[in-house]
Amino acid sequence: MRVFMIWLRVFGVVVIGIALAHLLFGQTTYIGGGRVNATMESDLRFFNVLFAAYGIAFVWAAGDVIGRARIIDILGVLFFVGGLARLLAWVVAGAPSWFYVVMIPVELIIPVVHLLVLRRIERGIVGVATP
Repeated sequence: MRVFMIWLRVFGVVVIGIALAHLLFGQTTYIGGGRVNATMESDLRFFNVLFAAYGIAFVWAAGDVIGRARIIDILGVLFFVGGLARLLAWVVAGAPSWFYVVMIPVELIIPVVHLLVLRRIERGIVGVATP
């Protein structure tokens, strides 16, 4: 369980770092991104505040994996739906940069792995508590 806690903290810190880079430096930090208008720049920075909060939530949840397992599950569902949103964007607007193509399976697999690891941790805790 300790390795999973460390992983969740690292994951959260990486998300925070990405969000802060996008927030502070804008669209130039998007791989394959192009020039955007002021409205899009505003939206990108706004949404990265929320992405930073998402990373903070992972760091916080890592402090009590068992007690906050449902929060970790919800965060995973959000990440998974974000991967689905990338697929939708691909269908609507065409293929993104290679980097974001690579990110789609990552965004779909990580939440599933989190879910499986959490269930194993919970079974292990239940197994220890049950005589």
